[in-house]
Amino acid sequence: MAWFVKALNKDEKGFTLIELIVVIAILGILAAIAVPRYTGTLNQAKVNADKATAQTIAEAAARYITDTGDTNVTFTKLVQNKYLDAQPTPQSDKTNGFVINVDTTNNVVNVSIGPNGSTLASVKYEIIQ
Repeated sequence: MAWFVKALNKDEKGFTLIELIVVIAILGILAAIAVPRYTGTLNQAKVNADKATAQTIAEAAARYITDTGDTNVTFTKLVQNKYLDAQPTPQSDKTNGFVINVDTTNNVVNVSIGPNGSTLASVKYEIIQ
């Protein structure tokens, strides 16, 4: 086991304390730059995932309205009628869920997060009779 341990000769020197402090400072600077960029990228990815999910919900709701003529759309109806597999949960805001709003005057389905959230996706529908 001791074959990898090598004693230092008198002419060999190890790292000085100053060299180690410089390396640690450089690593600290790199971490200070990288961590916020990574966190920002992660948050943006969650927002983008929520936008894609909202688009899927809006399209499913529009298909449901087109097929049934029922503009009172709920997640329960969408799941029971197999338009969605399950009620999705937002990634960027765990405290509020997705909200479906149907604008019957303009024939548009809007999906947001939370009751007062900004619209993430809108899909136009048309009831065919």
